[in-house]
Amino acid sequence: MTTKQRYGMVMALLLLVLIACGGQPQTAEMVVEVTRVVTEMVETQGESVEVTRVVVETVTESVIVEAAPAPGASVAQPAATPVASTGQAQQRLIIKDGRMVITVANTEQAVNEATQLAVDLGGYIISQRMSDDDQGYKYATMRLAVPVDQFERALRDLRRLGQVTDESSSGEDVTEEYTDLNARLTNLQATRARLLEFLEQAQTIDEILEVNAELNSVEEEIAIIQGRINFLRDRAAFSTIDLTLNPMLPTPTPTPSPTPTLVPTPQSWQPGDTAQTAVVQLQNTAQNVADFIIYFGILCGPWLLLLLLAWLGARPVWRWWQRRTAHEAAHEAAHEAAHKAAHEAAHKAAHKAAHEAAHKAAHEAAHKAAQGGDDDVA
Repeated sequence: MTTKQRYGMVMALLLLVLIACGGQPQTAEMVVEVTRVVTEMVETQGESVEVTRVVVETVTESVIVEAAPAPGASVAQPAATPVASTGQAQQRLIIKDGRMVITVANTEQAVNEATQLAVDLGGYIISQRMSDDDQGYKYATMRLAVPVDQFERALRDLRRLGQVTDESSSGEDVTEEYTDLNARLTNLQATRARLLEFLEQAQTIDEILEVNAELNSVEEEIAIIQGRINFLRDRAAFSTIDLTLNPMLPTPTPTPSPTPTLVPTPQSWQPGDTAQTAVVQLQNTAQNVADFIIYFGILCGPWLLLLLLAWLGARPVWRWWQRRTAHEAAHEAAHEAAHKAAHEAAHKAAHKAAHEAAHKAAHEAAHKAAQGGDDDVA
Protein backbone atom coordinates (compact mmCIF):
# COMPACT_ATOMS: atom_id res chain seq x y z
CA MET A 1 0.00 0.00 0.00
CA THR A 2 1.49 3.26 -1.06
CA THR A 3 1.58 6.48 0.95
CA LYS A 4 -1.08 8.11 -1.20
CA GLN A 5 -3.45 5.19 -0.64
CA ARG A 6 -2.90 5.33 3.11
CA TYR A 7 -3.55 9.07 3.12
CA GLY A 8 -6.77 8.58 1.15
CA MET A 9 -8.03 5.92 3.57
CA VAL A 10 -7.36 8.21 6.58
CA MET A 11 -9.28 11.05 4.95
CA ALA A 12 -12.21 8.73 4.18
CA LEU A 13 -12.35 7.55 7.80
CA LEU A 14 -12.29 11.15 9.09
CA LEU A 15 -15.10 12.05 6.72
CA LEU A 16 -17.21 9.14 7.96
CA VAL A 17 -16.64 10.17 11.61
CA LEU A 18 -17.69 13.77 10.87
CA ILE A 19 -20.85 12.61 9.11
CA ALA A 20 -21.76 10.31 12.03
CA CYS A 21 -21.21 13.05 14.60
CA GLY A 22 -23.15 15.61 12.59
CA GLY A 23 -26.28 13.48 12.49
CA GLN A 24 -26.63 13.06 16.28
CA PRO A 25 -27.49 15.85 18.74
CA GLN A 26 -25.23 16.52 21.69
CA THR A 27 -26.29 17.44 25.20
CA ALA A 28 -24.74 20.35 27.10
CA GLU A 29 -25.43 21.96 30.47
CA MET A 30 -26.39 25.67 30.73
CA VAL A 31 -26.28 27.71 33.92
CA VAL A 32 -29.19 30.22 34.23
CA GLU A 33 -29.62 32.85 36.95
CA VAL A 34 -33.25 33.33 38.09
CA THR A 35 -34.16 36.53 39.97
CA ARG A 36 -37.17 36.50 42.29
CA VAL A 37 -38.66 39.26 44.51
CA VAL A 38 -39.51 37.90 47.98
CA THR A 39 -41.46 39.79 50.68
CA GLU A 40 -40.84 38.61 54.24
CA MET A 41 -41.19 39.81 57.84
CA VAL A 42 -37.93 40.56 59.67
CA GLU A 43 -37.60 40.95 63.46
CA THR A 44 -35.22 43.83 64.17
CA GLN A 45 -34.81 45.46 67.57
CA GLY A 46 -38.10 44.03 68.79
CA GLU A 47 -40.08 45.30 65.78
CA SER A 48 -41.55 43.41 62.83
CA VAL A 49 -40.68 45.02 59.50
CA GLU A 50 -41.95 43.93 56.10
CA VAL A 51 -38.96 43.77 53.79
CA THR A 52 -38.89 43.13 50.06
CA ARG A 53 -35.70 41.39 48.94
CA VAL A 54 -34.29 40.26 45.62
CA VAL A 55 -33.23 36.59 45.57
CA VAL A 56 -30.95 35.35 42.77
CA GLU A 57 -30.90 31.59 42.22
CA THR A 58 -28.62 29.62 39.92
CA VAL A 59 -30.33 26.87 37.91
CA THR A 60 -28.49 24.32 35.76
CA GLU A 61 -30.45 23.08 32.73
CA SER A 62 -29.64 20.48 30.09
CA VAL A 63 -29.73 21.83 26.56
CA ILE A 64 -29.61 19.80 23.35
CA VAL A 65 -27.09 21.30 20.98
CA GLU A 66 -27.27 20.44 17.31
CA ALA A 67 -23.96 19.68 15.72
CA ALA A 68 -22.73 21.50 12.68
CA PRO A 69 -24.17 20.12 9.42
CA ALA A 70 -22.11 18.13 7.06
CA PRO A 71 -20.85 19.67 3.88
CA GLY A 72 -23.54 19.72 1.28
CA ALA A 73 -26.37 19.03 3.80
CA SER A 74 -29.33 21.37 3.75
CA VAL A 75 -30.52 22.86 7.07
CA ALA A 76 -33.96 24.41 7.57
CA GLN A 77 -33.64 28.02 8.66
CA PRO A 78 -36.02 29.39 11.32
CA ALA A 79 -38.60 31.90 10.24
CA ALA A 80 -37.43 35.48 10.51
CA THR A 81 -39.04 37.49 13.29
CA PRO A 82 -39.93 40.99 12.28
CA VAL A 83 -38.07 43.55 14.36
CA ALA A 84 -39.30 47.06 14.65
CA SER A 85 -36.80 49.47 13.22
CA THR A 86 -36.48 52.99 14.54
CA GLY A 87 -36.16 54.26 11.02
CA GLN A 88 -39.57 52.89 10.00
CA ALA A 89 -42.77 54.87 10.51
CA GLN A 90 -44.49 54.10 13.81
CA GLN A 91 -47.94 52.56 13.59
CA ARG A 92 -50.61 54.97 14.78
CA LEU A 93 -52.85 54.03 17.71
CA ILE A 94 -56.33 55.40 16.96
CA ILE A 95 -59.53 54.91 18.98
CA LYS A 96 -62.51 54.79 16.62
CA ASP A 97 -66.13 55.37 17.65
CA GLY A 98 -69.33 55.37 15.61
CA ARG A 99 -72.99 56.24 16.06
CA MET A 100 -75.95 55.19 13.90
CA VAL A 101 -79.71 55.72 14.08
CA ILE A 102 -81.64 53.31 11.86
CA THR A 103 -85.36 52.93 11.19
CA VAL A 104 -86.19 49.22 10.80
CA ALA A 105 -89.30 47.23 9.96
CA ASN A 106 -88.80 44.66 12.75
CA THR A 107 -86.84 45.79 15.80
CA GLU A 108 -86.30 42.32 17.31
CA GLN A 109 -85.03 40.89 14.05
CA ALA A 110 -82.70 43.86 13.58
CA VAL A 111 -81.30 43.36 17.10
CA ASN A 112 -80.60 39.71 16.35
CA GLU A 113 -78.94 40.56 13.05
CA ALA A 114 -76.77 43.26 14.65
CA THR A 115 -75.71 40.85 17.40
CA GLN A 116 -74.82 38.14 14.90
CA LEU A 117 -72.95 40.67 12.77
CA ALA A 118 -70.77 41.74 15.74
CA VAL A 119 -70.03 38.12 16.66
CA ASP A 120 -69.16 37.18 13.08
CA LEU A 121 -66.67 40.06 12.90
CA GLY A 122 -64.97 38.91 16.11
CA GLY A 123 -66.66 41.47 18.38
CA TYR A 124 -69.19 41.40 21.18
CA ILE A 125 -72.14 43.28 22.68
CA ILE A 126 -71.26 45.78 25.42
CA SER A 127 -74.84 46.77 26.32
CA GLN A 128 -78.36 46.35 24.97
CA ARG A 129 -81.75 47.77 25.91
CA MET A 130 -85.20 47.29 24.35
CA SER A 131 -88.43 49.08 25.29
CA ASP A 132 -92.05 49.41 24.08
CA ASP A 133 -94.19 52.50 23.76
CA ASP A 134 -97.91 52.84 24.48
CA GLN A 135 -98.87 51.55 21.01
CA GLY A 136 -96.66 48.44 21.20
CA TYR A 137 -93.83 49.64 18.94
CA LYS A 138 -90.39 48.43 20.04
CA TYR A 139 -87.30 50.61 20.36
CA ALA A 140 -83.76 49.32 20.98
CA THR A 141 -80.36 50.77 21.80
CA MET A 142 -77.13 48.76 21.53
CA ARG A 143 -73.42 49.31 21.97
CA LEU A 144 -71.27 47.04 19.84
CA ALA A 145 -67.54 46.39 20.01
CA VAL A 146 -65.80 45.21 16.84
CA PRO A 147 -62.11 44.84 15.95
CA VAL A 148 -60.67 48.09 14.69
CA ASP A 149 -59.83 46.59 11.30
CA GLN A 150 -63.50 45.58 10.90
CA PHE A 151 -64.93 48.99 11.88
CA GLU A 152 -65.74 50.22 8.36
CA ARG A 153 -67.14 46.84 7.35
CA ALA A 154 -69.38 46.80 10.43
CA LEU A 155 -70.77 50.23 9.54
CA ARG A 156 -71.37 49.11 5.98
CA ASP A 157 -73.21 45.95 7.09
CA LEU A 158 -75.30 47.82 9.69
CA ARG A 159 -76.60 50.19 7.03
CA ARG A 160 -78.38 47.21 5.43
CA LEU A 161 -80.64 46.77 8.48
CA GLY A 162 -82.94 49.60 7.42
CA GLN A 163 -83.06 53.30 6.66
CA VAL A 164 -80.22 55.27 8.24
CA THR A 165 -81.53 58.58 9.62
CA ASP A 166 -78.36 59.68 11.43
CA GLU A 167 -74.75 58.52 11.28
CA SER A 168 -71.46 59.83 12.62
CA SER A 169 -67.99 58.48 13.31
CA SER A 170 -64.92 59.86 15.01
CA GLY A 171 -61.35 58.88 15.78
CA GLU A 172 -58.93 59.88 18.53
CA ASP A 173 -55.20 59.51 17.96
CA VAL A 174 -53.61 58.37 21.25
CA THR A 175 -50.23 57.41 19.80
CA GLU A 176 -48.41 60.24 21.53
CA GLU A 177 -49.91 59.44 24.91
CA TYR A 178 -49.23 55.73 24.43
CA THR A 179 -45.58 56.42 23.55
CA ASP A 180 -45.12 58.75 26.51
CA LEU A 181 -46.64 56.21 28.88
CA ASN A 182 -44.32 53.48 27.62
CA ALA A 183 -41.32 55.75 28.08
CA ARG A 184 -42.41 56.59 31.62
CA LEU A 185 -43.00 52.90 32.31
CA THR A 186 -39.48 52.04 31.15
CA ASN A 187 -37.97 54.73 33.38
CA LEU A 188 -40.01 53.60 36.37
CA GLN A 189 -39.01 49.99 35.84
CA ALA A 190 -35.35 51.03 35.76
CA THR A 191 -35.92 53.03 38.95
CA ARG A 192 -37.53 50.00 40.58
CA ALA A 193 -34.51 47.87 39.65
CA ARG A 194 -32.15 50.40 41.24
CA LEU A 195 -34.32 50.58 44.35
CA LEU A 196 -34.22 46.79 44.64
CA GLU A 197 -30.42 46.98 44.52
CA PHE A 198 -30.45 49.68 47.20
CA LEU A 199 -32.79 47.56 49.31
CA GLU A 200 -30.40 44.62 49.04
CA GLN A 201 -27.53 46.83 50.17
CA ALA A 202 -29.44 48.51 53.03
CA GLN A 203 -27.92 47.98 56.48
CA THR A 204 -30.22 49.76 58.98
CA ILE A 205 -33.96 49.71 59.58
CA ASP A 206 -34.31 53.38 58.58
CA GLU A 207 -32.63 52.73 55.25
CA ILE A 208 -34.80 49.65 54.67
CA LEU A 209 -38.00 51.55 55.50
CA GLU A 210 -37.06 54.54 53.38
CA VAL A 211 -36.13 52.46 50.34
CA ASN A 212 -39.19 50.22 50.81
CA ALA A 213 -41.54 53.24 50.93
CA GLU A 214 -40.00 54.67 47.77
CA LEU A 215 -40.24 51.25 46.14
CA ASN A 216 -43.95 50.99 46.99
CA SER A 217 -44.56 54.45 45.52
CA VAL A 218 -42.77 53.54 42.29
CA GLU A 219 -44.68 50.25 42.02
CA GLU A 220 -47.99 52.11 42.44
CA GLU A 221 -47.04 54.46 39.62
CA ILE A 222 -46.02 51.50 37.49
CA ALA A 223 -49.38 49.83 38.13
CA ILE A 224 -51.29 53.02 37.21
CA ILE A 225 -49.32 53.59 34.02
CA GLN A 226 -49.53 49.93 33.05
CA GLY A 227 -53.30 50.03 33.54
CA ARG A 228 -53.60 53.11 31.34
CA ILE A 229 -51.41 51.49 28.67
CA ASN A 230 -53.57 48.35 28.75
CA PHE A 231 -56.73 50.45 28.49
CA LEU A 232 -55.47 52.42 25.48
CA ARG A 233 -54.24 49.26 23.77
CA ASP A 234 -57.52 47.39 24.37
CA ARG A 235 -59.61 50.44 23.51
CA ALA A 236 -57.76 50.96 20.25
CA ALA A 237 -58.00 47.26 19.40
CA PHE A 238 -61.83 47.33 19.52
CA SER A 239 -64.01 50.15 18.16
CA THR A 240 -67.42 50.92 19.65
CA ILE A 241 -70.61 51.61 17.71
CA ASP A 242 -73.68 53.09 19.42
CA LEU A 243 -76.70 51.76 17.54
CA THR A 244 -80.26 53.07 17.92
CA LEU A 245 -83.06 51.09 16.26
CA ASN A 246 -86.42 52.82 15.78
CA PRO A 247 -89.54 51.12 14.41
CA MET A 248 -91.07 52.13 11.13
CA LEU A 249 -94.29 53.91 12.11
CA PRO A 250 -97.28 53.98 9.74
CA THR A 251 -98.20 57.32 8.23
CA PRO A 252 -101.55 58.45 9.69
CA THR A 253 -104.28 59.30 7.15
CA PRO A 254 -105.92 62.61 8.00
CA THR A 255 -109.74 62.49 8.19
CA PRO A 256 -111.65 65.59 7.11
CA SER A 257 -113.52 67.23 9.94
CA PRO A 258 -116.58 69.45 9.50
CA THR A 259 -116.04 73.15 9.85
CA PRO A 260 -117.53 74.25 13.18
CA THR A 261 -119.92 77.17 13.27
CA LEU A 262 -118.60 79.94 15.42
CA VAL A 263 -121.13 81.04 18.01
CA PRO A 264 -120.26 84.17 19.99
CA THR A 265 -120.05 83.45 23.69
CA PRO A 266 -121.08 86.27 26.01
CA GLN A 267 -118.36 87.22 28.41
CA SER A 268 -119.34 87.57 32.05
CA TRP A 269 -118.27 90.55 34.12
CA GLN A 270 -115.42 89.65 36.46
CA PRO A 271 -114.45 92.61 38.61
CA GLY A 272 -112.08 90.48 40.65
CA ASP A 273 -109.96 89.75 37.58
CA THR A 274 -110.01 93.42 36.67
CA ALA A 275 -108.89 94.41 40.13
CA GLN A 276 -106.18 91.76 40.10
CA THR A 277 -104.97 93.01 36.70
CA ALA A 278 -104.92 96.58 38.02
CA VAL A 279 -102.93 95.50 41.08
CA VAL A 280 -100.44 93.69 38.88
CA GLN A 281 -100.07 96.69 36.58
CA LEU A 282 -99.68 98.98 39.60
CA GLN A 283 -96.99 96.69 40.97
CA ASN A 284 -95.24 96.64 37.60
CA THR A 285 -95.46 100.42 37.36
CA ALA A 286 -94.06 100.83 40.86
CA GLN A 287 -91.26 98.44 40.04
CA ASN A 288 -90.50 100.32 36.82
CA VAL A 289 -90.43 103.64 38.66
CA ALA A 290 -88.18 102.19 41.36
CA ASP A 291 -85.90 100.70 38.70
CA PHE A 292 -85.81 104.09 36.93
CA ILE A 293 -84.90 105.89 40.16
CA ILE A 294 -82.24 103.33 41.03
CA TYR A 295 -80.79 103.34 37.51
CA PHE A 296 -80.60 107.12 37.09
CA GLY A 297 -79.66 107.57 40.73
CA ILE A 298 -76.60 105.42 40.19
CA LEU A 299 -75.91 106.86 36.73
CA CYS A 300 -76.47 110.57 37.51
CA GLY A 301 -76.04 110.57 41.28
CA PRO A 302 -72.31 111.42 41.34
CA TRP A 303 -72.77 114.27 38.87
CA LEU A 304 -75.76 115.66 40.82
CA LEU A 305 -73.71 115.48 44.02
CA LEU A 306 -70.87 117.39 42.37
CA LEU A 307 -73.35 120.04 41.15
CA LEU A 308 -74.84 120.30 44.65
CA LEU A 309 -71.42 120.77 46.21
CA ALA A 310 -70.53 123.36 43.57
CA TRP A 311 -73.80 125.20 44.23
CA LEU A 312 -73.27 125.16 47.99
CA GLY A 313 -69.75 126.47 47.51
CA ALA A 314 -70.80 129.21 45.06
CA ARG A 315 -73.86 130.35 47.06
CA PRO A 316 -71.93 132.43 49.71
CA VAL A 317 -69.87 134.04 46.97
CA TRP A 318 -73.01 134.89 45.06
CA ARG A 319 -74.65 136.40 48.14
CA TRP A 320 -71.53 138.43 48.91
CA TRP A 321 -71.49 139.66 45.35
CA GLN A 322 -75.17 140.63 45.54
CA ARG A 323 -74.63 142.48 48.83
CA ARG A 324 -71.66 144.32 47.42
CA THR A 325 -73.54 145.25 44.26
CA ALA A 326 -76.55 146.47 46.30
CA HIS A 327 -74.29 148.49 48.59
CA GLU A 328 -72.57 150.15 45.67
CA ALA A 329 -75.90 150.88 44.00
CA ALA A 330 -77.30 152.38 47.22
CA HIS A 331 -74.17 154.48 47.68
CA GLU A 332 -74.39 155.78 44.13
CA ALA A 333 -78.10 156.49 44.51
CA ALA A 334 -77.53 158.36 47.77
CA HIS A 335 -74.69 160.34 46.27
CA GLU A 336 -76.76 161.23 43.23
CA ALA A 337 -79.75 162.18 45.37
CA ALA A 338 -77.59 164.38 47.61
CA HIS A 339 -75.99 165.98 44.62
CA LYS A 340 -79.39 166.64 43.06
CA ALA A 341 -80.83 168.00 46.31
CA ALA A 342 -77.85 170.26 46.79
CA HIS A 343 -78.13 171.46 43.23
CA GLU A 344 -81.84 172.16 43.57
CA ALA A 345 -81.30 173.86 46.92
CA ALA A 346 -78.57 176.06 45.49
CA HIS A 347 -80.68 176.87 42.45
CA LYS A 348 -83.66 177.70 44.60
CA ALA A 349 -81.57 179.84 46.94
CA ALA A 350 -80.00 181.69 44.03
CA HIS A 351 -83.40 182.25 42.44
CA LYS A 352 -84.83 183.50 45.69
CA ALA A 353 -81.89 185.78 46.28
CA ALA A 354 -82.14 187.18 42.76
CA HIS A 355 -85.87 187.69 43.13
CA GLU A 356 -85.44 189.47 46.44
CA ALA A 357 -82.63 191.57 45.07
CA ALA A 358 -84.67 192.57 42.02
CA HIS A 359 -87.71 193.30 44.18
CA LYS A 360 -85.63 195.36 46.54
CA ALA A 361 -84.00 197.25 43.69
CA ALA A 362 -87.38 197.98 42.11
CA HIS A 363 -88.77 199.10 45.40
CA GLU A 364 -85.85 201.40 45.99
CA ALA A 365 -86.10 202.76 42.48
CA ALA A 366 -89.76 203.42 42.92
CA HIS A 367 -89.12 205.06 46.24
CA LYS A 368 -86.46 207.33 44.73
CA ALA A 369 -88.72 208.14 41.89
CA ALA A 370 -91.43 209.12 44.31
CA GLN A 371 -89.12 211.28 46.24
CA GLY A 372 -87.95 213.05 43.08
CA GLY A 373 -91.54 213.89 42.13
CA ASP A 374 -92.24 215.36 45.47
CA ASP A 375 -89.21 217.53 45.16
CA ASP A 376 -90.33 218.78 41.78
CA VAL A 377 -93.75 219.67 43.09
CA ALA A 378 -92.26 221.52 45.93
